[in-house]
Amino acid sequence: MVDIFAAPAFYRDVEIRKLIKAVSHPSTNPRYDNKGEPLSAQHWQQLEQKLALSMLAAEVPLQFALVTTRSKVRTFPTNEPVFSSITDHKLDRFQETALFPGEAVQVLHQSADQQWAFVRNYHYSGWVELQHIALTEKSVAQQYVSSDDFILVTGATAMTNVTPEMPAASAVQLEMGVKLPRVRQHAPVVNGQNASFSYVVLLPVRQSNGQLQLVQALISRNQDIAEDYLPLTQANILRQSFKFLGERYGWGHDLNGRDCSGFIGEVFRSFGVMLPRNTGAQAQAGFAVQWTPANAIGSMKQQEQRLALSSALNKAQTGDLIFIPGHVMLVLGHDQGELFVIHDVAGLRYFLADGSFYQSMLNGVSITPLSPLHQDPQHSYQDGIYMLKSFSKELYEHSAH
Repeated sequence: MVDIFAAPAFYRDVEIRKLIKAVSHPSTNPRYDNKGEPLSAQHWQQLEQKLALSMLAAEVPLQFALVTTRSKVRTFPTNEPVFSSITDHKLDRFQETALFPGEAVQVLHQSADQQWAFVRNYHYSGWVELQHIALTEKSVAQQYVSSDDFILVTGATAMTNVTPEMPAASAVQLEMGVKLPRVRQHAPVVNGQNASFSYVVLLPVRQSNGQLQLVQALISRNQDIAEDYLPLTQANILRQSFKFLGERYGWGHDLNGRDCSGFIGEVFRSFGVMLPRNTGAQAQAGFAVQWTPANAIGSMKQQEQRLALSSALNKAQTGDLIFIPGHVMLVLGHDQGELFVIHDVAGLRYFLADGSFYQSMLNGVSITPLSPLHQDPQHSYQDGIYMLKSFSKELYEHSAH
């Protein structure tokens, strides 16, 4: 998590290089293209050439931009998909995350073909196609995102009104948590439509020269929109999470969806709570009350450890977060002694009554019981729990910090 507006006016080339190489480097695991061919050393070299690191000046002036349309953030400046196996083409390993309209980013570098920019927003860095961002002055971007008179998307998605008179502002997809400044003083007719029954907002669009233009756009009042952040309550956490129920799982916000940590991040943006992007970073971040089995249990015997974890899970409340390696779940509550969670999840694995191990797919935002779920035949979800976070005021009995 960074304050992009607190950065100096210039970066040194070594700093930019370090930021880029932290994202854009050859994988230590096998990777395959969409034809099932393994990526060779030559292929990795070609990808690294796209980074144009030799073109970095000794001092790189810091530029800013506003995101104009939902965009993919990639490991390398390419839309070429890369997979971890010959047969599994579900998870594109070059897909990192997504940016949403109205977000501000630092623009640090351009690719060799000058079609991509390496950008940094409040919780991630990576490559985005230039067509999705518009360059502007730091003061303009800062003023735009810090406006205290705004509308907030509280549905899973919303759309600006279709306006043939202003194509750049027509049917722009907005995600939960997107915040756009209100326009209070405007003509009765905006973009060919009477504005009486819509919100008028200031929308960023990209001009042909790549520069920012702020235009008026309409969002009809029948959409799921709020005029302030929602109160952080258990009821609202449930309402917001259920708005994604059934949405297709998308690794790194792929497939116009989101993954487990993206789902959690969007839900809590509704309340003005900005979280790190990935599961591990969300677990490590110092928000909410934390309970960690390692600290709470110490040198207990295995049976005592399980009892301590079971006690903590029994105290888990609606809206709490449960972390296992690579995955995060949101607690719904207890029913007949079972803890139920909602999570954005790809696989489904558990033991059947006859002792056989069942494997299938959920591939979406789903409601499941916690205790039957397994990562593999040897490890249950519960075995992997390393962090619980609670937004309630009450500490878990064994809370260590």
